[in-house]
Amino acid sequence: MKNLTRKDIAKAAGVSPSTVSRALSGSPLLPKKTIEHVTRIAAKLGYRPNILARRLASNRSFQIAFAVELWTGTRRGPIQMSYYSAILDAMVSEAFKRNYSVLVQPYTKDEESFVEHFTNLIQTKHADGLVFAGLAIKSGIPAELTRRQLPFVVIGSKPGKDKFVSVNADPYPAMVEMFEVLMAKKYKRIFFVEGDMNFYHAISHRDAFMKALKKSSLKLAGFIEGDYSRRRGYSMAPEIIVDKRKGDCVFFSNDRMATGFYRYCYENKVSIPDEIGVVGSDDDESALVLYPELSTIRQPRVEMGAAAVNLLVDVLEKKKPEPVVIPNSFIARRSI
Repeated sequence: MKNLTRKDIAKAAGVSPSTVSRALSGSPLLPKKTIEHVTRIAAKLGYRPNILARRLASNRSFQIAFAVELWTGTRRGPIQMSYYSAILDAMVSEAFKRNYSVLVQPYTKDEESFVEHFTNLIQTKHADGLVFAGLAIKSGIPAELTRRQLPFVVIGSKPGKDKFVSVNADPYPAMVEMFEVLMAKKYKRIFFVEGDMNFYHAISHRDAFMKALKKSSLKLAGFIEGDYSRRRGYSMAPEIIVDKRKGDCVFFSNDRMATGFYRYCYENKVSIPDEIGVVGSDDDESALVLYPELSTIRQPRVEMGAAAVNLLVDVLEKKKPEPVVIPNSFIARRSI
């Protein structure tokens, strides 16, 4: 069987060989229908793309780097955390649809070195662009990458004066829904346990919570400092339990802290939700493992990961995408 050529595909598809080349490389110069028609015919004929030739022809690597901070010490690595793993899984799936692959690119707190490293990745065609997740608010990386005009997208960070393409979740609609359910269940007060305020996720949760609280009949029972860890959820529990009254509930800015609180309540025979209601945030797998099942605000991580890939591909194709904001949703379970 002879090797399939562009001319063979062009003849079967009724187009020119140059159109075949553009269609198989996903050129933005062609209509979407033409690309789909040519790729469908090519697949039917048994065409298998030569990745190296595609890279040379387009001057791209067709690889997207997913940057995550390299943690050291006793902390688990970021990919073991459901936030990062869910985003990565979605990115891999969406990138595959767009004929890209994803590589994981760790970085340390030495931001200057990372920017130089990433610049080298782009210049040597090891990656075409970068997706960040979980950048601290004070990080200088986005500003420097913008200054160097390098392609990147940030998940979970709101652009300031340095404009960049971003994907964020909006917790406010879910907060409103949460308070509606709590009011219907006759809750009167609520404790708020914040996340790590070095991150936009924590600030957006706090602001959305306070805005929705003002529109509800519940009173704020207390503001408590958190850090997203199970350990902190456990250690703060006595402070909440001592002050709790009938009709109280507590909101945790992530499910991990809620699991620590659950453990304390179990060890000290505090009944959830009979003595205190509990709501988490993220909708991790642990929310369904806990007993009673944890009510939570679902963070659209899969949608955020997929959106980041599509935004970055748009940037690479010289389009000017707008930031994406995806609303969270509230899931009421047996913890309230």
